[in-house]
Amino acid sequence: CMMHMGNMTKDFVPVGKEEQAEIKDETNAQKVAELAGIDCEWMICYFCKPKLKVGTEWVQKGSTCQNAANSVAGIARAIYERTFRIVVDKCNETLIDKTMKKVHYIGVLDIAGFEIFDYNGFEQICINYVNEKLQQFFNQHMFTLEQEEYVREGLDWANVDFGMDLQPCIDMFEKPM
Repeated sequence: CMMHMGNMTKDFVPVGKEEQAEIKDETNAQKVAELAGIDCEWMICYFCKPKLKVGTEWVQKGSTCQNAANSVAGIARAIYERTFRIVVDKCNETLIDKTMKKVHYIGVLDIAGFEIFDYNGFEQICINYVNEKLQQFFNQHMFTLEQEEYVREGLDWANVDFGMDLQPCIDMFEKPM
């Protein structure tokens, strides 16, 4: 559902002089609605013409394509966040045995495992993924390439290992579903 919502964000087109959003192709919207168990027309209406409370009355206001896409992306992110939380909670439930003195749990957060927070969110895992990519870039360009140059120049040098290579974990994040 979330993947189709990502595709759906590109389906909005501006219509009329006020450039209000409409869906040009309902294929992704129909898939999202089916997977979410909701009416497709109702969903499209609420993304393109959301209801706002003005005083004591509700009015419909046309959205721009960007606003409609942002709404879809926000809902997708919220669904992913909640799904992620459920999966982690279920994994942790299976690991907790109240008869054991030490309780085991999964802390899905820092790729290298240096941090454990009470709440592991989607945004945090994204931050940690980017941090790991930056760390690899830094290590590659500041240390590894420098060491290779020392070897090429024939300097007496012992290569230094710069820590655990987390490329398999990064590959897992980057590979297609």
